[in-house]
Amino acid sequence: MNYFTKDTLLAAVEDRTKLFELKSGEATAIISEYGGRLLALFPRSDCYNLLWVNSNPKNIIETRKRSIGGDRYWISPERDFFYEQPETWGNWFCQSSLDPGNYEPLGNNEISCTLSNNLFIQNMRTKLGYQGEITRQFKLVKEPYKTGISYCGVEFLDDCVFYKPNLQINGWSLATIITGGPKNPGTVLIPTKSEPKPISYFNPIPSDRLKLGDKYVSFKIDVDDVYKLAIRPEDIDFTRPAKIGYALKMPDSEDYGFLTKLSDDIPKTQNECFDVARDHPDSEIGVIQSYNSESPEKPLLNFGEIELQLNQFKTIDNISHGKAKHQIFGYIATKEEILEVIKKYLGIENPFLF
Repeated sequence: MNYFTKDTLLAAVEDRTKLFELKSGEATAIISEYGGRLLALFPRSDCYNLLWVNSNPKNIIETRKRSIGGDRYWISPERDFFYEQPETWGNWFCQSSLDPGNYEPLGNNEISCTLSNNLFIQNMRTKLGYQGEITRQFKLVKEPYKTGISYCGVEFLDDCVFYKPNLQINGWSLATIITGGPKNPGTVLIPTKSEPKPISYFNPIPSDRLKLGDKYVSFKIDVDDVYKLAIRPEDIDFTRPAKIGYALKMPDSEDYGFLTKLSDDIPKTQNECFDVARDHPDSEIGVIQSYNSESPEKPLLNFGEIELQLNQFKTIDNISHGKAKHQIFGYIATKEEILEVIKKYLGIENPFLF
């Protein structure tokens, strides 16, 4: 199946990996030791997971694949670390020590969990390898705006080090998101300054998938074709903590879901980010990104993504160190209530929804 309640997700994973349930009232966040990630976000006990999870998570874990879903931590630039032939963008792959890695728990309680992963990763362009460590702390947090509706919020503290100075890399936070496909697409909403200049990262984005509103951008997520959107730091309103949101009419329900990512720990200029675009690598860089995949095995549906490039690594005591704090909040409510939540977080009134 494509959508999971808490009970069906726990049954699907069984005992293949350790799961940590963080709870506050009806809200539940599930942290997976496998892949070191937030796997599920449930604002209510009776709703579907707002994050996408692979339809067969047991197989993913048993075969040690990276595509289990949830909200994960990577490093960028993608060109240097995820292509075997970076000069020609040839043979995309994911280095297994990064994802799924070998995360181990360092401690947990009812509202928090900390995981750590030792890794070795190679820059495929320079052929140099780096030994390092990622520590991820997950903690339930209260909403920054009073809404009065069901929500679940998680704060991430990501701390990554590589034992080599002066590396030009960023942290990277990526949340996989569900959709209803072409018949029930979701909408990514990114607040911006006036007259933003959205960037395509893979192929030019058709006009029927991208709308420019009054100080915001809408992007269709229907997992029916591959496109990636990015927003330049020059177009970001840094006075607003919420950097990207996602709205969707929930499958099998009249309710709507809303996800939003918040962080101040993102690049403020072009010079602080190195994740160049595949279709124009010598042009400008975007630090807030969203990905729409395709679904070759329909009716099973793949995922969309909402992503943040995180702080540039700094050299401290001869070690490249990347530390970033970011949050994700998920809501379930009526469409009218969700529109009010969007207004509070993103400052967008009457957004264009696909």
